[in-house]
Amino acid sequence: MMPGGELFEIRKVAAGVYVAIAAPAYKVNSNTVIIETDDGLLIVDTHSKPSAARAIVKALKDLTPKPVRYVINTHFHWDHWQGNEVYPAAYPNVEVITNDITREAMVRKSLKRIRDHIRSVPLEIAKLRADLTAATDPDRRAEIQSHLRQAEAYLAELEGLRPALPTMAFENTMRIFNRDREIHLLHLGRAHTEGDVFVYLPKEKLVATGDCVIGWAPFMGDGYPEDWPRTLARLEQLDFTQMLMGHGEPAGKEWLRVFRGYIADLVEAVRREAAAGATLDAVKARVPDQLAPKYEQAFSKYGTYRPWRQLVLANIERTYATVG
Repeated sequence: MMPGGELFEIRKVAAGVYVAIAAPAYKVNSNTVIIETDDGLLIVDTHSKPSAARAIVKALKDLTPKPVRYVINTHFHWDHWQGNEVYPAAYPNVEVITNDITREAMVRKSLKRIRDHIRSVPLEIAKLRADLTAATDPDRRAEIQSHLRQAEAYLAELEGLRPALPTMAFENTMRIFNRDREIHLLHLGRAHTEGDVFVYLPKEKLVATGDCVIGWAPFMGDGYPEDWPRTLARLEQLDFTQMLMGHGEPAGKEWLRVFRGYIADLVEAVRREAAAGATLDAVKARVPDQLAPKYEQAFSKYGTYRPWRQLVLANIERTYATVG
């Protein structure tokens, strides 16, 4: 382990491979994977803001004098690529890579969402200030104050953001061959988004999953619940022993099976209720209790951070909209 500041804990997971695990935060950051080759580094995902990416760049200098040659964006969500701009500034020859679908989503969706965030975060800040005024419990006040600081800092970074779009894009598969490393970039189908990228190291039997697999219940707002389990079934066919996920601790194939089972069972439960004519409110009232015996404990490793009972309701809403 080496220091990554307060934002990350950086762990060695194989020879020349590290994962920077993001600390739980109100304004969430993604994990990042650091892969060393004989002539440089490959970085997977760049977090929600430039300051987080700069924390990684600073930590890299303690790891190796080698430059970053490649940055991979696993998908278009804000917390995985809004730090991109830091890498060309620090390493002028770096290439930022994703697939064609994700790059197009960044252009069509992400740039607009950045503008939307600049408009919406001040409203969020105003609510936090009102909540702080109303709060009397010291612990609750401290929590709100922390959230307020993060929101204000995030807004300041958003207003100065210079989005750095990928400089290279591939269709389904790209391979990077180095004398001591083979790296596969794979698009296996729709899941968390329309263009998810997996980063697979066959020799080391490691795969970086982005948010297709994470340590808690997934965000499905841009997802494809019916396709997702099929995509994860293709992932499971790869020969690997460890997943470096977009959020949460590294995990093995057993967690992939639990995660895939949750989405498949959620889709089936919602489809069954919808076919019987249940309203969305009725589905939200019944399906969590149907899934809880099998999944609530498994998805509660992180306690009150990203609680399953809250996230499953959003998952039900998205699934109901897609299967109804």
